[in-house]
Amino acid sequence: MKDSVDAQLRDQQAGLRKDQSCKDQIATLQIIVEQSIE
Repeated sequence: MKDSVDAQLRDQQAGLRKDQSCKDQIATLQIIVEQSIE
């Protein structure tokens, strides 16, 4: 079942997935926001 669910999710969907973290996405988003303000 897990494999079929993982196949349906986009690569950007990291929360609650093995070996993926929301921390990286939050850090990337923070950098994008900071750069857009400059």
